[in-house]
Amino acid sequence: MGRITDIVRQKRNKTRVSIFIDDEFVCGLDEVTALSARLKIGDDVDENELKKIVYESEINSAFERAVGYLSFSPRARKEIERYLTDKGYDTEVVAAALDRLVAYRYVDDRVYAESYVKSKSKRYGSFRLAAELKRKGIAQDVIDELLDDSGDNGITDVAKKYLSSHRTADKQKLKRFLAGRGFGWDSIADAVSALDRDGAFDTSDDGYDEQ
Repeated sequence: MGRITDIVRQKRNKTRVSIFIDDEFVCGLDEVTALSARLKIGDDVDENELKKIVYESEINSAFERAVGYLSFSPRARKEIERYLTDKGYDTEVVAAALDRLVAYRYVDDRVYAESYVKSKSKRYGSFRLAAELKRKGIAQDVIDELLDDSGDNGITDVAKKYLSSHRTADKQKLKRFLAGRGFGWDSIADAVSALDRDGAFDTSDDGYDEQ
């Protein structure tokens, strides 16, 4: 293909270098890849060799960008895939970067889903959690297993918090609120019945319809 005539650090991104072959700009590489490939001025490189080096550089770039994305908040694999794709990386590069993230344990959908259910079950029911996890790309078998274990365990606390902020305790409004939070009707009925037995509602409320 030609001879490397210059390697220049890029002004806008100090972690990347520009490669010039026969005095013409050919490509940009992340500095780590350039160093790993031992590129230096005066080297002769062929087209296939350079393509492999560029491909590795793209993977490194996608990996580092994903790590930066993860630094703000844990993410599911599908979320990172969408993020990198939106940033312009091709399918093969995204797949390779994701494999590296998994190998380094930066990404683990099951661990992510467990943490998500644990934190969100204090506010939302199993229907809502299942829908959110599915949207994030979590496998259905993982969703089913986790939500079978957790169920709607947080419903009583959510209901009590709602009642504490409403002066008029109304069963029907509470039931609609809990349904909107994604709790199942059986869980709602059980929770409302338990609260009713504990005297949580106004005596003027003559009951609620069985759902």
